[in-house]
Amino acid sequence: MANCPKCGYKLRMIDFKAECPECGVNLIYFNQDERLAEDADKAEAEHVKMQPKIDRIKFAIKGTKLSIVRLILLFFPIGFLFLPLIHLTIEIPFHSIDMNISILNVVMDGILEGHFGVLKLFPDSAVICFFIAMGSILVAALFGIANLVCVAMSCSPKGFIRNIVINACGAGFTVISIVSFLVFNSAVTDMLDAIYTGSIGIGAFLVVLSYIAIIVVNIIIKKQNVPVKYTDVSEYVERLKKREIEKAEVEARNEAIRKAYKEKQTSVK
Repeated sequence: MANCPKCGYKLRMIDFKAECPECGVNLIYFNQDERLAEDADKAEAEHVKMQPKIDRIKFAIKGTKLSIVRLILLFFPIGFLFLPLIHLTIEIPFHSIDMNISILNVVMDGILEGHFGVLKLFPDSAVICFFIAMGSILVAALFGIANLVCVAMSCSPKGFIRNIVINACGAGFTVISIVSFLVFNSAVTDMLDAIYTGSIGIGAFLVVLSYIAIIVVNIIIKKQNVPVKYTDVSEYVERLKKREIEKAEVEARNEAIRKAYKEKQTSVK
């Protein structure tokens, strides 16, 4: 069986009452207020720990005017991906195809529908470039999504480097996609010069420019070096210190009571 939390009396099987036979304290409700206060202390300690992180997230998103500008710019690369990335024109007898391809076409027609059969007509090197172009633009889109997630961590120790790397990778993969398509386009043009023309759409260039704009804004924000406005939690810190002192005093009193009970038991024996 357990011991009484106040005096240390060894509870027996026959001690079924709610009160300790030795000191009379209620075993169920003993130190209930202290336990509730301890739970409150844990909640306040967690608040003191989390509040600086919350302040950094808020400041990263809307701490300054440039932070708000950066937040708006983060949607541009993703939005521009839905603009024409590629323009294709195919002239065949009794029919002509004039189409723009965006990220939506790449996902819906390319990945979900798998319309790649026509690529068998082209050289392997051209086909490889086509898949590199398609894969690179998809990776660039993923970096655009990562931007929206990581902006909240911009004020963390590695936030600036993270933002630069993400946007540089987004711009880099978009450039790789453009170059790969140009290589593919050159090969197809040599084969179908009379009926085929292809060109890079405005959307691809705008995606690159938007990533570069975000990098520039991040550099300006870094140079401004505006300090984060932290919420004052000194009141909670002082309260926790006071509670620690009170808990130590209570524990010392209880330890003295338990020690006295043990000495009493020893003297009786």
